[in-house]
Formats: sequence, C-alpha cells, structure tokens
Amino acid sequence: MKSFLPLIKAERRLLLFGFVMTFGSSLGQTYFIGLFGGDIRSDLALSHGEFGAIFSAATLASAILLLRTGSLIDHMDLRRYAYLVAFGLAIGCLMLAGSVGMVTLFLSILVLRHLGQGLMSMAGPTTMVRYIDSHKGKANALGGIGYSLSEAILPSIVIAQLALMSWRQSWVVWAALLVVTVPLLTRISLRGHEQRHAAYLDSISSGDTTQTATKQRNWTRAEVVRDPLFYLFMPALLAQPMLFTGFMFHQVHLIEVKGWPIAVWGALYLVYAAVSTIFKLWMGLLVDSYGAIRLAPLVCLPMGLGLLFLASSNSLVVAVLFMVLMAVSIGSYSTLSSPFFSEMYGNLHLGSIKSVTLSAMVFASAIAPVLMGWLIDIGVSMDTMALGSVLYIALASAMAWRASRLKLGAV
Repeated sequence: MKSFLPLIKAERRLLLFGFVMTFGSSLGQTYFIGLFGGDIRSDLALSHGEFGAIFSAATLASAILLLRTGSLIDHMDLRRYAYLVAFGLAIGCLMLAGSVGMVTLFLSILVLRHLGQGLMSMAGPTTMVRYIDSHKGKANALGGIGYSLSEAILPSIVIAQLALMSWRQSWVVWAALLVVTVPLLTRISLRGHEQRHAAYLDSISSGDTTQTATKQRNWTRAEVVRDPLFYLFMPALLAQPMLFTGFMFHQVHLIEVKGWPIAVWGALYLVYAAVSTIFKLWMGLLVDSYGAIRLAPLVCLPMGLGLLFLASSNSLVVAVLFMVLMAVSIGSYSTLSSPFFSEMYGNLHLGSIKSVTLSAMVFASAIAPVLMGWLIDIGVSMDTMALGSVLYIALASAMAWRASRLKLGAV
C-alpha cells in the first residue's frame, strides 16, 4: 500500500473524480438494477424471460448509442461531461420510478444503462489512464475502488430500503442523492483541470517523449477495428461483463433455486467488495510492472473456477467461493481493461476507441439476461448454464493468450 501513497498525495483530486464516477455508475449497473428485479416483475406482471428481454433490448440500444456518444469525452470539457451525465442518470432513476408498462420500463432502463454503465463508468478509467499515464495501473485501481465500495454497501442499503418503502420510492431517493452529490464532488475534484488538459495536449502535439502516451502510436478507431488481434482479445475481455451481468441479473432466481437466504447473499457483497478491492490494487501494481497485455489472458480464469464451483453444489460454502472468485476476476478486470487499450492503441483517441470496446461489452451484457431468462423459463438449470460458461472462458482465455504472444513478439 505504501507504493500508492505518493500517487494519492500528488493526484488526490483526480483520483477522487475517478472514484465518484465509478461509484455513481452503480445506479446503471446490472447488479443494482437486479436487486429490484423481483419487485419490478411482480408489480408489472412480467416473467423472467420478459423482464430479461426488456433489459437486454435496452442494453443493446445503449451499446448502439455508445458508438456515437462514447467519443464525447475526447472532445467535451470533462466537468460539463460529468454534469450532463449525472443529471441524465438522475432523470433515468425518476423514469424507472414512474414506469407503468413495458415501453416506459424499456426507456428508463435504456437511460440508466447508457448513462450509468456506459458513459459514467467510462469517464473514470479514461480520465485515470489519460492524465496519470505513467502510473495508469495504480491510478485506475484507486479510482476503481468506487465500484468496490458501492458493491459493498449498496445491496444492503437497497434490501433495507425495500423493507421500509416501495421500489419506486427507493429510486426517487437515489435520483435525489445523485443530483446533490455528484456535481458537487465533480466541481471539487476537477478544480484547475483546464491547465492539466492543456498540458496533456501540448505534450502530444510537441512530441514530448518523456510522456508514455507519446512513445507509442496513437491508433484511430478505424485502425483498431481492422486489427486482427483486437478480435482475439475481445472474447476474454467480454467474459466478465457478459457472464457477471447474466448471473447477477438473475441473482434473485439463483439464490431461490440454491436455497440461500437473501440476507446472507446481501452480506456476501461485503466479502465480494473486500476481495475485489484487494485485487484491484494488486492488479494495478502488476499492470505497472508487467503490462496489461501480458496479463489480459488470465483475468477471467478465476471466474471460470467460481462458476465450476457454482455448478457443483447448493452449499453456502459454494456461495462464498463463487462470490470470492467472481470478485477476483471482476476486480482484476476493472483495473486492467483501460490500461490494456491504452497500451495497445494509445491515449489520444482513447474515448473513441473505448466507445467501440464498451459498446461490444454492453452488447455482450445485453445478450446474457434475455438468453438466461428464456433458458430459465424452459427449465434449464443455473448449474447447466454455469458449466457452459466455463467452457466459454477456457476458449476465450486460450485465444487471448495467443494474441498476447503475437503482440509481444513471442510467436
């Protein structure tokens, strides 16, 4: 931890911004929306498959929109970007609170997914690796603690809320908290950011080779989508958002068929968050020491082991192992993903490039809920789906390993 202290002291404001963006994005993340899944389905009379289809359709629409909006962070003032996303996300919360049918539910989830899972979650990591390039692994790990803290405390808060108020009232509360806190913390954390951004642009235009960002080629988005290695790496990088989304979206069904108490499941998020935080920080050190490209093939393997355990038993011990191993992969992935694309393709067009990669990830996360929902409706067990996921992870990791060898010159 001592190696992080100088960075925290020097970049505390920008790290705070990364934390605020990752924490605030939770309102559009699958695990958070999924906690309300049972109440929403009951209130709107939806089956697992119908709710999954609406969620997936909205997520898919968000993925398409990201191809247009994801590059905004490359061109818009960062404070203005954060304000607009925060207020838009709050509107999405209010829309969900007022949903009365499939159409309004679709539109509200679209706004939450696009602005929360999409634009807000992209803002923190992109900012970390762009402006703290020499320590991008550690910076992204520290900024990403917002994910871990939200995952640790929000599930228990939501469970307590639902015991005291309706799910609709709960979303109104979250909208109010979002509007009050995120703009204020953004204003504090980005004070003087104009000078930092101007210095960043000057270092690129002048060819200052003391900056890591200028030591490598800065790819355009069009060049990235023509790179064959991009397609070898992507299945492994898509494993976390796709599989985590699918199982967490149907988490209420999962704990019902496993016979796990929901209070215990909620408490396991604390374990999940603690483990995720540890591996976020550790991966930050590893990325700065060994490089994200070399580590990319490894990050989804712990998740595969967790899913293998999940399929093996209904014991509460399995629930703990599943959450711990998911946390290892998700924590490692959240730190590695942005530095990976920075190492592969440079920082100058990082927002535009990430709009493609994030769109692909959102698209993958759109597939899982509806597919798993339909499989549940026709009687396929969660254990069977877990085993299928293990096979996917094994193949994707092998492809990423081959791509990393080619990229690093060890054919």
